[in-house]
Amino acid sequence: MADLNKVMLIWRITTDLEVKKIWDSWNSVLNFSLVTNRNYKNKTGEKIEEAEFHRCVVFWPLADMMGQYLWKWRKIFVEWRLRTRQWEDQSWNKRFTTEIFVSDMNFCDSKPSWTSNTNNSAPKKEENTEDDDIPF
Repeated sequence: MADLNKVMLIWRITTDLEVKKIWDSWNSVLNFSLVTNRNYKNKTGEKIEEAEFHRCVVFWPLADMMGQYLWKWRKIFVEWRLRTRQWEDQSWNKRFTTEIFVSDMNFCDSKPSWTSNTNNSAPKKEENTEDDDIPF
């Protein structure tokens, strides 16, 4: 039986998107976070809402396309695999982070989903452009 490392998430982007060029090549990388929510009732019947933030990493060519057509609070579907990195901070403490390396993405909202209080996250495409015009 083959191993499986697959993650699928649907929810909103929580960070501004900035595509960065990798200094030693022509490739690009995009880092952003998604949030997913879980709602349930505890033993006493109290409603509990938990938010989970997920670090996502995307490489060229998908990084360039996502950087052009996505923005903060846009609802998307992403999938691929988990990867945990380890490093040492300035005090020589071991640090870990788990990231989702994205290989596929789909839009989940058909209309722009920004609000008036997120003016710094304006869309990077014209408002009258339909999702049908997007090349993926």
